[in-house]
Amino acid sequence: SKLGDKLLSLCSGTVFACEEALKKGFSYHLGGGLHHAHRDAGAGFCLANDIVIAIRSLQARALIRTAWVIDVDAHKGDGTAALTRGDSSILTLSIHMAKGWPLDTPAVFDDGRPNPAHVPSDIDIGIEVGQEDIYLPRLMLGLQALRKMSSQNPDLVVVVNGSDPSDLDVLPSASLLKLNLEQMLTRDIMVYDWLKTLDLPQAYVMAGGYGPEVWRVHSRFIKHVLRERLKV
Repeated sequence: SKLGDKLLSLCSGTVFACEEALKKGFSYHLGGGLHHAHRDAGAGFCLANDIVIAIRSLQARALIRTAWVIDVDAHKGDGTAALTRGDSSILTLSIHMAKGWPLDTPAVFDDGRPNPAHVPSDIDIGIEVGQEDIYLPRLMLGLQALRKMSSQNPDLVVVVNGSDPSDLDVLPSASLLKLNLEQMLTRDIMVYDWLKTLDLPQAYVMAGGYGPEVWRVHSRFIKHVLRERLKV
């Protein structure tokens, strides 16, 4: 089916991006980031978790042993957290809206099953409404905590680079977090520089971003990285 082909393309693109990051230190997949997909169900526009699929693919081929997932999308990376729960080879950090979807869903379903959307990441950083001014320092503290949590550096880092925290984004369920363009660029450069300082291969996936203007978030960051890497 066309949907199946599209999903396969997204997942294979993320696998390829991770392989390229291992070779070149950095890659950016203009797609992917389906971090709400769970083991047996899709959610939030996400049908299969390409992030975890890519990491598992590399692990199965002995290309990597360990990975970090740094998720800066507006929404908690619930599917990634649930799929990697209890696996010390993959550590997850998610900085997201403290309220709103998917955290406003019931913690327990009517049939008594726990809701996997509430499985914690290894590090969760909830940003309350109006706390945009502390977003960047909270993120840096989270990154430092992630490093301290690890016995050694990972073989790969996947950054779920959602642009929906931007005040240009039009998705109603992302409206509780509104960073301006400069804050968004600072966010992305901060993560990139921090990982580069640690000499860690970093693969980016786009994740959430809605409306006619959010391309500016990704393009500004990619332009910065290309200029830095190509020395232009």
